[in-house]
Amino acid sequence: MLAFAAAVAGFGRYMVQAPERALRVFTFGAGPAFGKRFGMAWCKAAGWLFIVGGCLGVVLYLVLIPIDLWRLH
Repeated sequence: MLAFAAAVAGFGRYMVQAPERALRVFTFGAGPAFGKRFGMAWCKAAGWLFIVGGCLGVVLYLVLIPIDLWRLH
């Protein structure tokens, strides 16, 4: 789960840095239904949410892993 949380944060970073490419991925190469500016703004907003959620997940798992390892003994 630690790797998954890091991958989500990395995908969010990709969405923020290259919103046009991310928009093409989400629309399977077709044009966006509500306009390009709206689609790019959506990709950036979703990217920031992925970054925040992924970073919180990484911190959570970095705290939980030592706790679980300590409780094994």
